[in-house]
Amino acid sequence: MQCLLPGIKPLSIWAYIVSLTLWLALCMGVAATVVTLNIRDVEKDLTQYGDVYSDHLNKELVSSETVLKGFSALFSAIGSTDPAKATRYVNHVIETNPHIFALEIVQKVPHGQLADFVARKRREGLAGFSVRSFSYDADRIWQAAEAKPYYYPIVFMEPMPPTLKEVLGMDVDSVPFLKRAMTESLKRGTPVASHPFRLVEGNLAYVVFCPIERGTRGDGRPPADELIVDMVIDAARLTQPVKLPVFDGGTVRVYHRDFEPDDVRGQLRAIAGQSRSPVEVALFPDFVYTRPLATMGEPFVLQVRRQVGWSDLNLGLLGLLAAITLLSSLMLIAYLWTHQQSRAQQIENEKRLWHLANHDILTGLPNRMLLLDRMEQLLARMRRQEKRLAVMFLDIDGFKQVNDTYGHAAGDQLLRIVAERLQAAVRVDDTVARMSGDEFIVLIESVESAEALEAVKQKIQQKLAEGFQLDGQLIRVCASSGIALFPDDGDTSEALIKQADLRMYADKQSRRASARQV
Repeated sequence: MQCLLPGIKPLSIWAYIVSLTLWLALCMGVAATVVTLNIRDVEKDLTQYGDVYSDHLNKELVSSETVLKGFSALFSAIGSTDPAKATRYVNHVIETNPHIFALEIVQKVPHGQLADFVARKRREGLAGFSVRSFSYDADRIWQAAEAKPYYYPIVFMEPMPPTLKEVLGMDVDSVPFLKRAMTESLKRGTPVASHPFRLVEGNLAYVVFCPIERGTRGDGRPPADELIVDMVIDAARLTQPVKLPVFDGGTVRVYHRDFEPDDVRGQLRAIAGQSRSPVEVALFPDFVYTRPLATMGEPFVLQVRRQVGWSDLNLGLLGLLAAITLLSSLMLIAYLWTHQQSRAQQIENEKRLWHLANHDILTGLPNRMLLLDRMEQLLARMRRQEKRLAVMFLDIDGFKQVNDTYGHAAGDQLLRIVAERLQAAVRVDDTVARMSGDEFIVLIESVESAEALEAVKQKIQQKLAEGFQLDGQLIRVCASSGIALFPDDGDTSEALIKQADLRMYADKQSRRASARQV
């Protein structure tokens, strides 16, 4: 048996794993903080981008609404559709508002006055003028106007490209989305925008209607004709002056609120930057900025989406953090390894010192101090188990003569061989110790009987009687021995060793007496 070795112990592998894990977690936390701040910056930039974009559109829309109201006020003042004045006004405002595609006048005509109205327009120089309906569906064809109480033909358009002369006479009431906006404008008395549609040129556009406030005639009756002005806005030109780039992973949509943002039927503008990869979509958030455009009853909405991606992150800083993490992790591993080696060396040194302090240098057997410690432990266990312990004291006879004859080196070699043979003669659990000089003690635990103890004694004597080869010489020695039993001969270490020593001395005296008689 062995007593426990005091002092430090090697660190568990889990201590190193936990240390490295905590360090990596700290580094990853710093990296996550950087990524979070980058993402917050993206969200902040998106809000600023959307505010600038919507402010520009609002400015343009307010300008357009002002132009339209001025156009309405013009005809409210002059009291009739004066083409010359209207043309001058339109040419003036289009120079400063290139997104205005055209200004138009719509006149309400009762069914009973339709024929006279058409004839009058032809006499005014509009040869071939007629009131017709138009389909903005896929066929985009002209058709004869259906019979109904009122018609709302376009009677003025400026500018008037040659390809659009046939627009004069188009019954606005025959186009559902235009009728809806015009009716709402007449009901509310304010400008109202229609759903988007495509011009003949292919550009997306929409129409804004505004009723003309007309006074009464001198006899108190309402004016003879009811006029409505409208403005055709080219959506591409409306958003073209915005000098803001579309970022990667971003989309910009201006759409009518009656439609979903991704429904092309309601979109005035839809542009997108370079798309993000599926990995970026899975890892990073998608921010959305939405803001109604504050004119014409707020029918249009600006939506800016931005999918965060790798390009939005501070990759330089993250790369630096990754390099620092890798370098510091390697340094930590090296430190832990060096620390572990240092601890292992310290433990080995402590074991060596403990072994030197508790073992005989010559034979490697336990010395007196370790022997007493083990005896105390054995005695405590024997008491609990109610078993007996034998203490055998051995002394090599004639050892001094070996030293004097063959030298101390031979004597030392003899002691080492004796120690080996004693260990070979007893059980693994028994203890062989060197007290001093040529004195040895054997602790035999759990002694079953006197016969078993005698068998151990005989075995030891046989091992010693085999002789020893020292420097080519066969030397024969024997040992005197004395045995003390616990608890019969004592219950302490000192008492048992003393009793075994006395019996060994008696055995030695007996051997000497026998030798003299021979």
